Amino acid sequence: MHSDIFNNILKKSKKSKKIFLIDQNRTYKDFYKKTKQFQSFLRNNTKKQSVISICSNYSLNFVSLIFAAYLNKNIITIINPNASQKEKLYIIRNSEAHLVFYEKNLIEKKNEKNSYLGLKYLKFKKNINKELKLDDRFIIYTSGTTNQPKGAIITNQSMSANVIAISKDIKLKKNDRCIIFSPPSYAMAISQILTYMNSECGIILHRNGLRFPPALIEKINKYQISILNISISAYRILKKFIKNNRKFSSVRIIMSAGMPMNTLIASQFKKFFPKSRIINCYGCTENSPRISHYTIPKSLNGIKNNFPVGKPLDGIKIKIKNKYNSKTGNIFISGTSLMRGYLKNKILNKKLLNNNWYDTGDLGFFDKNNNLNLVGRGDDTFSVGHQKLCPEEVEYAVQKKITLKDFVITKKTHPILNWIPIGLAVKKKNTKINSEFIINKIKKDLSNYKIPRKIVFVKKIPRTNYGKLDRKQIQTIANKLYDKQ
Repeated sequence: MHSDIFNNILKKSKKSKKIFLIDQNRTYKDFYKKTKQFQSFLRNNTKKQSVISICSNYSLNFVSLIFAAYLNKNIITIINPNASQKEKLYIIRNSEAHLVFYEKNLIEKKNEKNSYLGLKYLKFKKNINKELKLDDRFIIYTSGTTNQPKGAIITNQSMSANVIAISKDIKLKKNDRCIIFSPPSYAMAISQILTYMNSECGIILHRNGLRFPPALIEKINKYQISILNISISAYRILKKFIKNNRKFSSVRIIMSAGMPMNTLIASQFKKFFPKSRIINCYGCTENSPRISHYTIPKSLNGIKNNFPVGKPLDGIKIKIKNKYNSKTGNIFISGTSLMRGYLKNKILNKKLLNNNWYDTGDLGFFDKNNNLNLVGRGDDTFSVGHQKLCPEEVEYAVQKKITLKDFVITKKTHPILNWIPIGLAVKKKNTKINSEFIINKIKKDLSNYKIPRKIVFVKKIPRTNYGKLDRKQIQTIANKLYDKQ
């Protein structure tokens, strides 16, 4: 049985004078006091096992509310403040949230007066979702494999086990300083917060993400950040604002996930962060979220291929089901960090969870050193930067709004994000529809990264002899026509 990291953090924080939020000079004791205030509020306004949603950016309130929900035995869903109105409401309804805390206008209601400690809140129906259990801690929503986001149920045990495994592997120190700027609704964001707090690190909760790269760079330098979680797409953005001769010697560990790590990227990391240990990570929301780590060698001489993602962290098992050849196959994971299942999705649970083994949808193989190597996806999902996009979700949103004879989402290479979504469409006769019209119709329904950059119109969308979409041919055609139309 793994230690309960939520309880551990609260115990250590109760009398701690150690700095928690570096840039705000807030201590762990300040966090503890705020948590107890929120706990009192939740106790008087909701019941155990009911769902609490947070739709706000990072703050002391944000973190304290997560721990207050733990103490009050509530389950948390976190909604990205930048998500579309439709996506926000879907999560609230699907999770049957009772209380929703937010900073900005959530559902366009006027004259909202309810607020507590600077956060507005709304109350919804009081029904307790009977599918949820007392040990359930988070419902994290990921891109839909069909047409709607799916909620992965992360338990107290699974999140605790993963945080402890990560901490043990990277060997965090109490004097480490960390900055978190990934979207707050991600499992990776929650994992970072809990991992750093479990080791009593100093933290900066950077609220602006990558909107103002120079400000983020300045914080890394000013506060002498030592631990940096940064995706390759985020690095490519920041690199444009880093002077060639500038070095960040305070950074001792860099963790990167979501996109292939190669020698070129690793050498650039080493140039700007010369004293850092670079860890190539692999993970998914369903595993709370880390699966494996691989430390990039100090010498990159003679290495040409992408780096592996390493060996599983403590408590995690990985196996390959070979379908494609003797070496490569589907990656399955199991162990103490695995989710309990998807909320209200028996079909998907049955399809992807078999005897506590989860089918990640990724393809990979083990090399001679037993390190896991990623090859790609076994389905049509692709990454836009570090965010996964399922084509069917976007296709469904378009088909609901616009009458087309046929429509499909495919991908095009991008210098920063690796891939961006583009559409291929067949108009009905005598209809006047252009790319801009379709894009504007779905802007309110989907997050920005899911919106196709352009719609390419064709007479016919390629299909196989069995009538299925020929996605390889679709991608080839769409890329050829992208710059012509």
